[in-house]
Amino acid sequence: MARYKPWLRLCAGVAAGLFALISQAGTLQLTLYLDTDARRFLNANNQSIVIAVPNPASEANNTVIAITLPPPIGDSMNLVIEQDANLYIANGTVASVEVINMGMTSPVAYGNSYVFNGVQINGNGKGKDGSIGIYYDAPPDSQALITGLALYIYDSASGKPDTPSALNLFTLNRFQTRYISQPTAVVWALVGSDISSGSVLPTSVFTPLFAYSSYSYASVGVSSTFQLSRYLQVPFDAQNQAGIHFDTSINAFSPGPYPK
Repeated sequence: MARYKPWLRLCAGVAAGLFALISQAGTLQLTLYLDTDARRFLNANNQSIVIAVPNPASEANNTVIAITLPPPIGDSMNLVIEQDANLYIANGTVASVEVINMGMTSPVAYGNSYVFNGVQINGNGKGKDGSIGIYYDAPPDSQALITGLALYIYDSASGKPDTPSALNLFTLNRFQTRYISQPTAVVWALVGSDISSGSVLPTSVFTPLFAYSSYSYASVGVSSTFQLSRYLQVPFDAQNQAGIHFDTSINAFSPGPYPK
């Protein structure tokens, strides 16, 4: 644990203040370094790279898996997190380990409010600074919906996808307004198996890297079986960049590139 103390002090110092907001920080770039041993381990164990954006947290103590990615072919992967916000709408409810199926997405701006009329999302003027407001002007016999923020998160080598990634989820009841704060420029990076992009997991199944001095999988059966490594909380620097490497000695991501 001694080699982690400088990083722990850094994380504590950052956490004591305010993390930069993604919308203020601009496009974020996360470089993932994986050497031959790391790629061999992940491929042999059918592990994918898992990214979540923990703040703002979803309701009911849940966390949404923003994206899962296969290990890169080369020694690194450049993950892009674009700043432009989107709001999504999904029908029904989502239980633990189920996947959010976004019915529609719409570009939005922080500080504004919007109305969903059952068909589309329309602008509704000024809202609360630092948040997106969404009002459900429900047609007759409508049921509650799921809504949340979505950002474009992708491997730069693969290019920008057609749809953004859901970051969180909230219930949107009939004739009510939901305000959702803009996310902070922090992600959780980990690896896992039998889990998909858009999966909703209890936050309790996530274990931080520095919680223990030795590694063990969090193998949790909620309504299905999956595996997650401990996560590394990754803040971004003033240039909107961060770099981490996969350490096979702990089977988790660690700060920075590989030591030389």
